[in-house]
Amino acid sequence: MKSAIFWVRLGGGFLVILAVLAVAAPLVSTHDPRAINLPEALLPPSSVHWFGTDSLGRDVFSRLLFGAQISLLIGLGAVGLTLWIGTVLGLLAGWFGGWIDAVIMRIVDIMLCFPSLFLLLAIIAMVGPSLTSIILIIGLTGWMTVTRLVRAEVLSLKEREFIQAARVLGLRAPQIMWRHLLPNALAPVLVSATLGVGTAILIESSLSFLGLGVQPPVPSWGNLLMDAKGTLGVAWWQTLFPGLAILLTVLAFTVVGEGLRDLSRRS
Repeated sequence: MKSAIFWVRLGGGFLVILAVLAVAAPLVSTHDPRAINLPEALLPPSSVHWFGTDSLGRDVFSRLLFGAQISLLIGLGAVGLTLWIGTVLGLLAGWFGGWIDAVIMRIVDIMLCFPSLFLLLAIIAMVGPSLTSIILIIGLTGWMTVTRLVRAEVLSLKEREFIQAARVLGLRAPQIMWRHLLPNALAPVLVSATLGVGTAILIESSLSFLGLGVQPPVPSWGNLLMDAKGTLGVAWWQTLFPGLAILLTVLAFTVVGEGLRDLSRRS
């Protein structure tokens, strides 16, 4: 119990600091993240440019801070959409059962048959890359796990005494689902959401690295790495700092999610 609380606090503390830095990026940043300054291209880390500069002379530290805004926005936005879709479908499948459950779960099975990355690449190639489309696509292709979790919880909860009492009192199905079932089924959903944010950030970084994510000149951690691949053997700082940012952020979300999972199992 104590170890789980420690890791949740450690990971949560890092994420809070990251969120504060991302929100305060215009105040914390010492340079314009989009300003091109070719005479200062590929400068190593120094007191002027803390994380060095890229091949166009742009400050890596400033671009990293503003990229955190984009990465967190995509992660939280995509997971929010995933939770909404997955929770609604899971509640319907678990509560009504029958053909509704069969149809929803067959759709889940079909969606899970497709390799997620290839599905994302195919959809983005059709609709075009943009911040909004990336959030929508990640959200619309990642709800299946949440649906399964909510359905399993509802199947377990709907036979409990307090649900039977609500039925006897004459409450309608929507009232029972939203007032009684959903609050008691949220624990595994919140754990899945925490882990899902890290996954969404990784997906966005992968897409941006391939040139199908957030498009320049808007900075994101993925396209910072894409910009750095041409100078990999010359400017090590271009890959180190964005890579560390992605690693530590995804690790923090994972640690928080695993800690919450341990706490929910022991409570």
